[in-house]
Amino acid sequence: MSNGKMLILRGIDNQLDENSALKFAELREYVGEVLDVSGEAYNGSPQHRAALERFREDKSITAFYGFSGGGYNLAHVIDDLTDQEKMRLKLVVCIGAPNNHRDLYEGPWERVYRNDPVHMDCPATLLGHFMAGNPQSDGFQP
Repeated sequence: MSNGKMLILRGIDNQLDENSALKFAELREYVGEVLDVSGEAYNGSPQHRAALERFREDKSITAFYGFSGGGYNLAHVIDDLTDQEKMRLKLVVCIGAPNNHRDLYEGPWERVYRNDPVHMDCPATLLGHFMAGNPQSDGFQP
């Protein structure tokens, strides 16, 4: 049974452990889709606009996963969603965006927020914790 699609947002310079992100989506029973736009992070960025457009055109997207710059852009996406669009979300994952407080990702969905000490390992660390039966929503805080 699928929970729908998880739209995955890359970091700056397209950085992402894509295998770990897609495996996490699969284990959470989502079809992972990596948005092919780099995550330079600012309000109105190409990734911000593309993620919002993709979410609005594909009603099967019910989860977001943002890594690094993608995590920062995810906060802009959430800000732009209508209340009705927010109700469609089941899961929001933000990892490796330590300058944003976890409250920016709160809503009527499950939130997973992590800032692991080794930034580039965030996707693999999250996957490892989930596979060990310890997803630690709102895990390590610096």
